[in-house]
Amino acid sequence: MADQIILQKLDGSADAERILDEFERRTGLAGDVQDDDRYYELHDEEHRTQIVQTLTEIDARWTDHLGFKLPG
Repeated sequence: MADQIILQKLDGSADAERILDEFERRTGLAGDVQDDDRYYELHDEEHRTQIVQTLTEIDARWTDHLGFKLPG
């Protein structure tokens, strides 16, 4: 699995920003903001396995506002 994930805002709503801010608060990850994307460095296996679960706990409809983006 990659050592980095990118979460991309799919809309300009405040919901995407709210979900990302809460995600950072809960995980302790600090995103590097680039345009509408936030880049996260994953430091251990625990971070990797809890990403989707954490986003779902924050907002069950998070996929309406955010998506994963491939590095490139």
